[in-house]
Amino acid sequence: MLQPAWYLTDHDWFARLADAPRLNRDGQAVLGQVAALFGDESYFNPAKTVATVHVLLLAAEHLGDTLTWAADQHDMADLTRLTAGLNLVQAHLTQIVQRLAEHTHNRAVRRSDTVPAAAAKALTDSLSAAGNSGEVCAGHLKEAHLTLYNSPR
Repeated sequence: MLQPAWYLTDHDWFARLADAPRLNRDGQAVLGQVAALFGDESYFNPAKTVATVHVLLLAAEHLGDTLTWAADQHDMADLTRLTAGLNLVQAHLTQIVQRLAEHTHNRAVRRSDTVPAAAAKALTDSLSAAGNSGEVCAGHLKEAHLTLYNSPR
């Protein structure tokens, strides 16, 4: 669950979804299945973690390709929505990395007691630094979104 933080925009991305372009019926059905698979009432296990990262990577690759090859298909409203969404995604990734750092520091992950202390510290330090950098990135995305949101069209 995303925790409140300075780098989050206060705009509700999901509330503005009603005005966003929609996929066809089959695409919307797939979104419903993905939402059910990753919903709050779903189970946790390593296979689902792998599937989650797989879906994230597929989506990121598609978004990268779209913005590389089809940027002219989008307008400023799309860009405003995109920066708000990317701010949320970055905030989630940031907080996930920060939780990983905390779990590593506390040796909360199974078999982490077998990792030498120096390696565990180096891992914790790297994850902590990544979390700090993630906050900065999310903050810049917040600024970009607010600039777009407050700009006259």
